[in-house]
Formats: sequence, C-alpha cells, structure tokens
Amino acid sequence: MRPSLRALSTYVAARVIPAIASMALTFLCIDALRPEDYASYSLTLLAAGVAAGFVGGISAQAMLRHARELSEPALRRGLLGLPLLASALACPLVAAYLSWQGQWSAAALIAIASIPAIAIMDTRRCLFVAGARADAVFALDAWRAGLALLLTFVLLHLWGARAESPLLAQGLSVLACLMLVGSRRAALVSTGSRTIDARYVGYGVGLAGWMAVVVALSLAERSVVAVASGLAASGRYAAQADVINAVFAALGSALAQAMMPAYLAQAAAPDAAALRRLCRLALLGVLAIAGLCLVLGGALSASGLGQVSAALNDDMPTALVLVAAGALWTAAGFVQKPIELRGRTHWLFAGVALSLLLFLLIAPSLAERHGPIGVATAKLIAGLAYIGMAWLLCRVRR
Repeated sequence: MRPSLRALSTYVAARVIPAIASMALTFLCIDALRPEDYASYSLTLLAAGVAAGFVGGISAQAMLRHARELSEPALRRGLLGLPLLASALACPLVAAYLSWQGQWSAAALIAIASIPAIAIMDTRRCLFVAGARADAVFALDAWRAGLALLLTFVLLHLWGARAESPLLAQGLSVLACLMLVGSRRAALVSTGSRTIDARYVGYGVGLAGWMAVVVALSLAERSVVAVASGLAASGRYAAQADVINAVFAALGSALAQAMMPAYLAQAAAPDAAALRRLCRLALLGVLAIAGLCLVLGGALSASGLGQVSAALNDDMPTALVLVAAGALWTAAGFVQKPIELRGRTHWLFAGVALSLLLFLLIAPSLAERHGPIGVATAKLIAGLAYIGMAWLLCRVRR
C-alpha cells in the first residue's frame, strides 16, 4: 500500500491554516515580549511540554497504533481515563522541577494546569488520524490555533506583555476546541477484541518516553544557552528555534499522517522492501520541508517584521544549523518506523535518552566556546547519533 497523494494534500491543507495561526502566535509573542520574558515563557512551556509529551504519548500513540483493535469500553477509557490518570502522575513532577529551578510562578501554574487537556486532545487527534478523518484533524487543530492566536492578542493587550498571557490563551484554546470538536468517532472497523492491557499501554510508554525526551532536548538547549550567555540570549535562541520548529512540526506531521495508513498496512505483515520505499519517500519529503523552511526564513529575514526579522537576522549561522538539526530529527521519526511497527518502542526511548545524554555532555563546553551556535551544533550531533542508532536497530529483526 502506498500513501495517497490526495491524502497527503488533504493533511497538508489541514495543517496549513493551524500552522499559519501557530506561527503568527509565535511572531506575536516574539514581538510583544522582551527576550528575557520570551525565554521565561519558552522554558516554562517546554517544562510542561515534557510532561504533556509523555502523558500524550502513553495514550495518543497507543491509540494511533491500536485504535482498530479496541473494544468500545476500552476506547472510552483510552480517550479520557488513561490521559487523565497519566496527567495526575506527571503534573506534580513538573511542579517539583519548576520549584527546584526557581521558576515557580503564575505562568508555571497555568502551564501545568493545561497538561491534562493537551493529552486528551492529542489522543483524540490520533483516533481521527487512525480513522483517516482529515476533516476532524483540521477542525481540532484549526480551532485550537485560531483561538490561541485571538486570545493571546487580547490578553497581551488587557493583561500586559507577560509570559502568563500566551500560556493562559493556549490553555483556554485547548479546552474550547475539545468542546467545539466533540468526541465524534472516526469511521473505524474495530475487532472489539482488545482491552487496554499491558501490551497497549506498554507500546505507548516507550513512545511517551521518546516524545518527552525530544521535548526535554529543546528545554535543555535553551537552558544551556541561558546559563552560558544569559536569559536574553536564550530568548533570542528560542525565538529562532520556535519559528523553524513550527515549519517542521506542521509539514512533518502532515507527511506522517498521510503515510500512516501505508505504515499500518505493514503492521500485520511487514515487507522490508516496502518499508524502505516508504522511508525514501519520507526522506525526500523532509528535504523538501527543509528547503521550504530556508525560503521562508529568507523571506521573513527580509520582511522587516520587527523583532521577528531581528531574531532571524541577529545570528543567521545558528538559524541554518537549527534548520539542519530540525530536518535530521524529523527524518529520524521516519527512519524509526520499522521499530515502532514491531512494538519495540522501549528501544526508541533508550536511543533518544542516550542522545540527550550526549547533548548534555558536549553542549556546555561548545556553548562556552562558541555561544548559541555551539548549542545548535550539539543538537545536530545528538540527532546524527540518534538517527544512526535508529538505523542500526532497524537492522535487528527481532
């Protein structure tokens, strides 16, 4: 089974409007907040994002992989009960981390309170993807991104240019879109034979760890820059990374969603040659995304959009390294697909944890010597190490 060009175009369309709105929100925050405030906003959001990634991974990725095998009661528990239970365990840990880092504030409280809703939304999106419901994916993401942009604009003017404003806006937008896009079921042909058992949850835990560590890598990047070069430098670095990551996240996820039916068709009877073809197709797509990212970055740099253009122009070499690192980490998500299909997700968690350890070992010294570009280079090196490990693991049949 090959991914449909029609499905790809549908998912790209379903991601374009939310991506534009999300990028506009990033531009708004970059322009409205001082670099120090943007750094605080970014570090708080990412600390909560580590937990949201882990919690969402437990429920959302398992839902994506096994949605067609779940009974109706298990489906209901998977959509609501499991993400809420995981959130109840994760939120206190995030609160403890932020208190330990001296970052406890109203912004931290708002970010932590948003974790359960984000996990429920991610799980619902994965159900829609499993059912090839691009329209529902579009509705969910468009409402969230559009409302977040509108509410951020309002709160920045009413509440002031502070980190709490965009965080509260994004939390409220998630709650609103969950109500606006109800729990309508995707058109799934379910066997009704599986419950949320150890295999179901175990699959999600491995990918949850992978997702959490990937977000933790972004948190570590900005923290290292803050320690080596100051909070303002961390804010400028975060502004560059957020613009670049938004492009890869939007288009990379659209590509992955369009290819998911082809990958799921390989789950029952994997064909090594077919998986290699899918991987080559995905890597070509990632290269195209990287090229588009460079074109967009050049246009934004020359656009004169105040702090947005300044964020990209102040350190163009760092931006270029971040584009390369973004392409590498996006490509890794496709290289590892055979491991996901075998259910060996704990290997992915172990591999990305080793990559994060490598980053933490080399980034501080590179940051002291070269500044932010040294940190971006460390992220690139960690990505190379991870994609190499993923490729080697794919060669292990069982």
